[in-house]
Amino acid sequence: MVDQTIAFIAQIIAGAAGGFLSSWMAFNASGEEFNGRKHGNALITGVLTGLALAIAGVVIDVSQMSIPQFGVLVLTTFLGAAGVDRLRSSSGDMAANNATESKTTTTTTK
Repeated sequence: MVDQTIAFIAQIIAGAAGGFLSSWMAFNASGEEFNGRKHGNALITGVLTGLALAIAGVVIDVSQMSIPQFGVLVLTTFLGAAGVDRLRSSSGDMAANNATESKTTTTTTK
């Protein structure tokens, strides 16, 4: 059986870790200089995702789960936070690219 308080904290930590891993992988792939703000946003996104799933865990009563079931829930929280952060980051990049493209105009001379 799993203690609800420990489960709540574990899911928030798993969410933060998932968001951070997503951010770190994007940083390593980009070759850009380190930007702490981007990693901070990823941690916030991960914590919020973990918090949402931790609240759902309270509703489903994790105290009745076995340890393997709880492990799957924490892993799902970790992967979900990484996915949510990737979606947030990619959608922000798409919006920035679209804004840049719409500002570019072409002129023709006759």
